[in-house]
Amino acid sequence: MFPKLTGWGSKGQIKQKHKMLLLIEPFLSEILLEGEDVLFVSKGVQFSFVEQYFLGIWAMLINQTVFVQTNTRLLLIHSNTSGKPKHTNWMIYYSQIESFKVSWSGSVSLKLKDGKKFTFTGFQGPDKKQMPAIFESAMETYREFNFNPAVTQSRENLCSKCNQVVPKGMYQCDACGQQYWKPSEIALRSLAFPSWGDFVMGHTVLACVELMGYLFSWLILFSIFVGLIDEPGGLIGAVAISIFVLGIAHGIDAGLTYFIAKKGLNPRGGVKK
Repeated sequence: MFPKLTGWGSKGQIKQKHKMLLLIEPFLSEILLEGEDVLFVSKGVQFSFVEQYFLGIWAMLINQTVFVQTNTRLLLIHSNTSGKPKHTNWMIYYSQIESFKVSWSGSVSLKLKDGKKFTFTGFQGPDKKQMPAIFESAMETYREFNFNPAVTQSRENLCSKCNQVVPKGMYQCDACGQQYWKPSEIALRSLAFPSWGDFVMGHTVLACVELMGYLFSWLILFSIFVGLIDEPGGLIGAVAISIFVLGIAHGIDAGLTYFIAKKGLNPRGGVKK
């Protein structure tokens, strides 16, 4: 759990991980099965080139992910920068993992049996070194017992309310009735009004920044409109420019929102336990 106990920086790393463990302890106490033991915990960031290109540093803030390796599965917890769980969680049985690699740069790559690939970055140095060994040990145990549970997809979505698996393509938990937004429903809200989709997904800070940028673009378009309206054909030109610019803004935000929303489940009306 604490791969580095002595040396430069070890005290700060221990404190940071201990704080994170306290934050995820309530979640683990609910989700761990009888006989399931936690082997390792660390926090990284799910990397996506598309999100990094369009969102920059904000992509890192909305993709914070806590890795919990147990003796039966890998739990992925969407969190804030401190490691406090949010509302989106996933589970991967080791039998669904084809490869688990740590590159020279420290990024972790997961290749799953259904063809999906995930890349995570931002792990602490000692954690990056220890994770492959723990994974290989867990995989060896899996091979010995030939444990291969049935799944609907390699990375299963977990219900925010009761932690049960919500099958692929489903947006309501059969176990507790919790309902979730469809990605298309969230994307349509961003298409109608940029930043609306991020508010729905709980990306409040990012949504506020997007909203300010969107309102600023309206101010720029208004100034262009005022400058062209008295020119010959200026009204038509101003309207055309406005439609073009706003169409791009709405379309890009809707497409990016759909891409992000597809990664997990976003509860309707919050989560009440």
